[in-house]
Amino acid sequence: MRVVVCVALLYCCFVAPASGEKTDSLPFSQKSALQAPIVTLTSHLSHIALGSYSLYFADSAKTLTLHDILSPNIASRFQRSTQEIPSFGLVKPTYWFALRIKNTTPIVDDWLLEIAYPPLDSLEIFTHDSASVWSSVVMGDMMPFSKRIVQTRTFVLPLALHDTNTRLILIRINSQSSMQVPMVLRHSTEFAETNSRTELAYGFFFGIMLALMLYNGFLYLSLRSLYYAFYTFYVLVATLYLSVLNGYALQYLWSDSPRFVNYLNVGTIGMVIFSLSLFAREFLRTKHFAPTMAKALMVTMAGGVGVTLVGIVVPYRVGIQLGVVVNFIAISFVVLSGALVWKRGNSSARYFFIAVSLFLLGNISLVLKSLGVIPSNTLTNHIVEIGLAVEGLLFAFALAERYRQFRVEKEEAQQEALRIEHEAKTQLERKVQERTVELETINDEMQRQMVILNDQAIEIEMTNVELQEKNLLLEGLNREKNEFLGVAAHDLKNPLQTIIMNTSMMRRYAEKLDENKRNDLLDRIEETSRRMHDIIEKLLDANAIESGKIEFHIESVPLVSDVRHLMQDYQPKANAKNITLHCTAENESLCALADKHRTMQVVENLLSNAIKFSPYGKNIFLTVTQKNNPNTAPNQAHKVIRLEIRDEGPGLSDDDKEKLFGKFARLSARPTGGEHSTGLGLSIVKKLVEAMNGEIWCESELGNGATFIVELPSA
Repeated sequence: MRVVVCVALLYCCFVAPASGEKTDSLPFSQKSALQAPIVTLTSHLSHIALGSYSLYFADSAKTLTLHDILSPNIASRFQRSTQEIPSFGLVKPTYWFALRIKNTTPIVDDWLLEIAYPPLDSLEIFTHDSASVWSSVVMGDMMPFSKRIVQTRTFVLPLALHDTNTRLILIRINSQSSMQVPMVLRHSTEFAETNSRTELAYGFFFGIMLALMLYNGFLYLSLRSLYYAFYTFYVLVATLYLSVLNGYALQYLWSDSPRFVNYLNVGTIGMVIFSLSLFAREFLRTKHFAPTMAKALMVTMAGGVGVTLVGIVVPYRVGIQLGVVVNFIAISFVVLSGALVWKRGNSSARYFFIAVSLFLLGNISLVLKSLGVIPSNTLTNHIVEIGLAVEGLLFAFALAERYRQFRVEKEEAQQEALRIEHEAKTQLERKVQERTVELETINDEMQRQMVILNDQAIEIEMTNVELQEKNLLLEGLNREKNEFLGVAAHDLKNPLQTIIMNTSMMRRYAEKLDENKRNDLLDRIEETSRRMHDIIEKLLDANAIESGKIEFHIESVPLVSDVRHLMQDYQPKANAKNITLHCTAENESLCALADKHRTMQVVENLLSNAIKFSPYGKNIFLTVTQKNNPNTAPNQAHKVIRLEIRDEGPGLSDDDKEKLFGKFARLSARPTGGEHSTGLGLSIVKKLVEAMNGEIWCESELGNGATFIVELPSA
């Protein structure tokens, strides 16, 4: 170490000043406005903390040069530090520090300025000699380690104090991490001793971590329990994180890759989160004891991976802040998981809970120190290492307790298994002896019964098939019977009551009724009787069609003239609702190959429905055209007569369309003039059209009317 310091002093004395620039021929201390308290060095001092002796200034724009800082305007804005170790948290500005040092014993010139916070990105230290010639040295963790004057993990600069003049030292610091500036002046001898003690302490710490990794790695290889592997991985990444934080990763592992080490400061935080959550989830058996926390730990594992990956693309400051937030959430969930599992009967979780609680306190202290909330001292500077070492020992106890539980449970399970096996073997032998005789006795009987049962099963299966077919037939007949009775009860009862009531009135008041009144009552009786006749006729038609008793006389039907006559017959009904009937034909001579009576029955039913369901004052359009048959089969005509009846009624819903041509269908639309509907008409129409080798369908949108289309073979 003394050799390193001597070489550094020679560099400072003979090489560094050559790169400086001369600013004034007078001693600088007499001209400067930066009147920081003077640090007086004597032969009795071995080291002195410089924080409370320093002045500082925040350069928010990061553009000020040495010349700007020396100007009275800027110099007057420096503030006196009140902290032994200046700490400003996660900040963006560049910070300038000013120190004034006077060496009262110029014979001793081996003083070193140490800034003992390895994560600082960039430091530029400006010094001047007795001739007021300025020189600067640049250091920082963003530079290769080989560029440092003194090859240590902290930033050390030898000072050449050969006279008793007061020297001004300016330090410019940039950092994306926490801005902590522990500045100490040390005598070279004291620095060597302190550095040796620090290296020894860290060597002891890393030795403990290595021992924990090797011990648990061997346990995993011998026991094949995953939580030993997960804990080994956790200790590895936690140790790597601390080696990055304390500068050892840059010093010993990746000396020429400072940017990669800088990324590891974020990446290892994510890996620590992931590995700790993974170890906690496996060791605590959260799936069994705390399923909710098992899911929460899965989320924190994903968060750890996310921090590691995001740290590659986002700025270092953002990655650190994200890592701190996710880290606290993850450790909180781990602590809560340990408490819940301990409460629910897993005794090994008590060591785990205490360990992660201490680790959580250590992390809280580290963050509070980084943010400048609590002071930076020996305890807070090394709280994470202390917490991790204690946590490792407690985890070792927890793993030992878990192994003891596993061994006890295994022994108990083995004993129970042996007992059950012995009892089962004894019972089995006895039962085998008892059952052997019984099985031999009934074996022949079972064979005979199997043959009988097989024959019976075949008979039962055949009977079941027949019963199912009959049940389906009976269900259909029963459903049609119920529908018929419903129609008869509803649609025949009311007309009969009307006839009875009107007949009774004529008989009771025969002498008092004038001729007009009697004619009115007779008209009602006649109209009601016709409605009953219509219902009965439709029921008979439906039955005749289904039973195949109806006969069709297929001939050439002059469809246009017959339709026009039919529309004239329905004109009074349309006039009663102020409905206009329109009839157009592509050709007056169009003829369909169909049964004339049944064809007119189809048109009459569709026209009657259009009038029933059309509001007052609307239009009904009936068109007759001839079309090519797109689906011509060998037994079908090449052309068809298309009959379209379009109304301006309420239209049909999708539900109405599905049951439109069903028997006894009840649609959501209702007749607009109080007319009656049996629900049989459209089912009869469809069967009649299909019996005459035709097709019928409906095109409608709810609220936009309906169009019924009938296609019959062309004559």
